[in-house]
Amino acid sequence: TKPTSPTPAPTPTPTPPLCKPGELIPGSYESWRTGAQLSDYLLYQPPCYDPNSTQYPTLYLLAGNTQDETAWVDYGLIAAADELILAGEIPPMLIVLADNGGGSLANFSSGGPSSFEGLILEDLIPHIEATSCAWDEKHGRAIGGISRGGYWSLMIAFRHPEQFISVGGHSAALLDSHAGPDMNPQYTGLENDLGNLRIYLDSGANDFVAANARQLHADMTAQGIPHTYVGNPGTHEDSYWPQHVHDYLRWYAEPWQGGVRGARCEGRR
Repeated sequence: TKPTSPTPAPTPTPTPPLCKPGELIPGSYESWRTGAQLSDYLLYQPPCYDPNSTQYPTLYLLAGNTQDETAWVDYGLIAAADELILAGEIPPMLIVLADNGGGSLANFSSGGPSSFEGLILEDLIPHIEATSCAWDEKHGRAIGGISRGGYWSLMIAFRHPEQFISVGGHSAALLDSHAGPDMNPQYTGLENDLGNLRIYLDSGANDFVAANARQLHADMTAQGIPHTYVGNPGTHEDSYWPQHVHDYLRWYAEPWQGGVRGARCEGRR
């Protein structure tokens, strides 16, 4: 008998991805604080981001004095966020990477409406919450930064603890000799009522700007102010921060575990 030809196997139907991967979107906004110059930012939308869903918790991250909004990307933040969210270790969140307000504003102003503080609180955050599914309440906002950005994150949150659930100062450069006691984090962190604000400080053992952050940790400890301080090996340089990005994200995400989110997004993209 003539052998029969084997029935060809059917071509597998490609399995569509479960959801859209994480995406980094550039944006900009106007502010009278920077004159005619637009301020840039990058918005990270997590895997499975759904603009028709509920509002997402939002982490605002600031860079150092010689950096721009791409610094955190260079340190592996986006890959780390994708990894942790897809593994279910942290919930989906938006992450806003802010520039330094045109350079001079972040480096030479010291708090108040005309400063980098005003740019973040009165321009950037309202813009993000008007144009994306950012959770527009205290419990849905966190802020942190590297070096000079760590200084600003602590200054802003210590002066406005009603605006944020968490603040992080990563190798925070607490060196502003022009800031008075109503602005300087080394005073406001001890004297202001911080409520339930979560606080994270870390620095390398050989970080040349770490002395004031360590002093703030000691003073907070002496006064019984809840906070987390982590001393790591390392210095104040680009090789330090990528080693700790996963730890930072896990810490910021703690209040948002269990899928806690705000109200419905109501048509914001």
